[in-house]
Amino acid sequence: MEMNQVMNLIGYQYLHEGKLPHENSNYLADCFKVITEVNKNLFAQIPFEVIFTESDVYESAKIMRERVIAEKKIYIYTGSTGHPFLNYDDNNIGRAVHDVYAHLVCGCPFTFQGEYNAFLTQAKYYPDYLFRVLFAEIPAQTAAYYQNKDFSYTQRAFFAPQEWVELCKDYVKDYSSNSVMQPFTNLYNKG
Repeated sequence: MEMNQVMNLIGYQYLHEGKLPHENSNYLADCFKVITEVNKNLFAQIPFEVIFTESDVYESAKIMRERVIAEKKIYIYTGSTGHPFLNYDDNNIGRAVHDVYAHLVCGCPFTFQGEYNAFLTQAKYYPDYLFRVLFAEIPAQTAAYYQNKDFSYTQRAFFAPQEWVELCKDYVKDYSSNSVMQPFTNLYNKG
C-alpha cells in the first residue's frame, strides 16, 4: 500500500472508527501516568529555553531546527482540543519533549513519514509496552490531521491497532543528516 493510502486509512479510522483498543480504559490512564513521568524527566533536561505560545511559530521542521540552534530557545504551540488523559500543562510538556527528543534528534520533517520516524526516535525513551500508545499519539494523530486538514478534531487515546504499526514498517527513513542534537542516555536502556 502506498504511503498516502496508509496515512489516509489511519487518519480516517482515527477520526471515524468506533472504540479503538483500550480506548479511555483504566489501563490506558495508567499508561499515560508513565508517559507523563517520562515526559517530565525529559523536559527537565531540555538544553534550550522553552517558550509556550498560542502561535504556531514554525512553518517547517527545518525552520524549527535552524531557529533553535540560532536562538537557543524553542517555541511550543499550545493550541489544543484537549486530551482525554493529559491536562493542559502535561500535554504541552509532551509537545516540547516530542519536538526536542524526536524532531531535533532525528532531523525528521513535519510530514506523515517524518512523524512516523520521529515517533520511532522518541519511543526509545519509554517502556516497550507503550509503543502502540505512542504510535496513536504521534503518527496516527498526524494522519488524522492530514485527513481532517487541521487540528480541530477531538483527540483520542488508545492503543494503535497492530495493523497500523505493520502498515508503516516500510516507511523508516534515515533523516540523521538533518539532526541538530544527540539523543540523551535512554531511560530504559534500549538501543
